[in-house]
Amino acid sequence: MTDLTQPDSVTPIDMVRQHSLTTLVRDEIERHIAAGALRPGDKLNEAEWAARLQVSRGPVREAFRALEQAGLVRNEKHRGVFVRTVSAVEAGELDVVLAALEETACRLVAARIDAALVAVLHDRLARMRDALGICDRDAYARASGEFRDAIVAAAGNGRLHDTYRRLAGELRLSRRGAQDARAAAGDETMTRSYAEHRAVLNALASRDADEAVALMRAYADDVRA
Repeated sequence: MTDLTQPDSVTPIDMVRQHSLTTLVRDEIERHIAAGALRPGDKLNEAEWAARLQVSRGPVREAFRALEQAGLVRNEKHRGVFVRTVSAVEAGELDVVLAALEETACRLVAARIDAALVAVLHDRLARMRDALGICDRDAYARASGEFRDAIVAAAGNGRLHDTYRRLAGELRLSRRGAQDARAAAGDETMTRSYAEHRAVLNALASRDADEAVALMRAYADDVRA
């Protein structure tokens, strides 16, 4: 009689369960990275994460591989897995590519925007306004990222969105330190950013692709400056 507990006799249910656990582990680690709880250079311990999430080490190992493919961690032979550090040069390159993807998305969205999408973007903008109102810089950064991600998602091009999300995740690694350095600054930057995002939404709602692209480009230039 076949022993179904052997690795070479994995059932379809086992495969689905393993995949689901891997996704859950990956999402949890990625959430910690995005929130700054895990910072560039921090080491990820397979056993510790398995114990923390109460899963076997297999899904954690697969999650580490997925995070490496997404550019969020690096695996150093004989040393372990570390949250990736993005250099200033890499960040500059990522900024340029992301800006180009956002501009492309704006053109695609302007041609197909409807009332439902305008409502979605208004909801994202409201989250930015709420974060601005309580001067929560981390919440504002997340909300503004969600606003732009919603625009790219609405472009209707899966490859474009997948590429954008992967590169945006990498760029967030380089901006943790920058966000910390700006913590003592005034709220003028967030206020200006909110106005820029609101103007982008107005241009898209008016189906003015050129204006939306120009505003998105100005926002990207402002961030780089």
